[in-house]
Amino acid sequence: MRVVHEISVATGIPIGEVLSIIVSAPKRYRVYEIDKKGGGKREIAHPARELKIIQRFMLDNFLSKFPVHRSAAAYIKGKNIYENARYHADSNYILKLDFEKFFPSIKATDWRKFIEESDNSVFSIDDIEPTLQIFFWGCGSRTPKCLSIGAPTSPAISNMMLYQLDSNIYEKAKQFEVRYTRYADDITISGSSRENVLLFEKVLRTIISEMKSPKLKFNDGKRGLYGRGQRRLVTGLLLTPGGGVSLGRDRKRMIAALLHKLSLEALDVEKMGELKGWLGFSAANEPEFLNRMRRKYGDDLLDRALSFHVPSRAERKALLA
Repeated sequence: MRVVHEISVATGIPIGEVLSIIVSAPKRYRVYEIDKKGGGKREIAHPARELKIIQRFMLDNFLSKFPVHRSAAAYIKGKNIYENARYHADSNYILKLDFEKFFPSIKATDWRKFIEESDNSVFSIDDIEPTLQIFFWGCGSRTPKCLSIGAPTSPAISNMMLYQLDSNIYEKAKQFEVRYTRYADDITISGSSRENVLLFEKVLRTIISEMKSPKLKFNDGKRGLYGRGQRRLVTGLLLTPGGGVSLGRDRKRMIAALLHKLSLEALDVEKMGELKGWLGFSAANEPEFLNRMRRKYGDDLLDRALSFHVPSRAERKALLA
């Protein structure tokens, strides 16, 4: 019960209350759906406030101690979507693959197996039961079943549990002279030779089909192979034919249009918040575009947009009252 004691000491929650939360933790989620870009719905299971406090403590003080492979690009301090895209930018061919229902595919039984078989100094066998309760969603029950989309610990756990898989695939990729990265469920393979990329895909599919824990499956509806003359997107960024990384023409036009409306004092609060987000995105992924907008619209307008305070939900309700 070392984990329970440390949670209590760090959070100030009495041990009895911590135990009560843990017992019912798999059921302490708010479930809702959001629209997918390609159509359909994505189910989000968001942990209750008291459970999220415990999960964040576990993330910072326990899960962060596990190694993550260099080919894993998502939810890692110091890594971002730009670096992931840039790694593939000078390749001739890009193969995109996607795992189906990624987080829900990682089951409580996989976590048990991982802790029992891994050589780690972070969790003991005695920690398996409480960590199962803390990390895994019960899909409406108190029995832990799978990782949820919405828990702050799910990304770190997936990276930990796929360390060996990422390592094996990375080494195989070098043999085929291709590059491999995984951004959560989003896999990118790139190379100078189309043949090598396709040969490696066969090897990768065999590795995944033979993997027992966790049991993952590709969503072949999202598979795509693209050459330099085609539109190549990696983690939402466009790879240019010249080997660069870009926001893409459509996004730039949209941002420029918002700035033009701002210059005419024609943006409402919601659109101002949207513009601020896109300018931050531009600064992180294509700063030269942001510089061009500064030259066109002036520092004052850009600084005004970037410094805009986006009202919280409570503030918006107060304004409407």
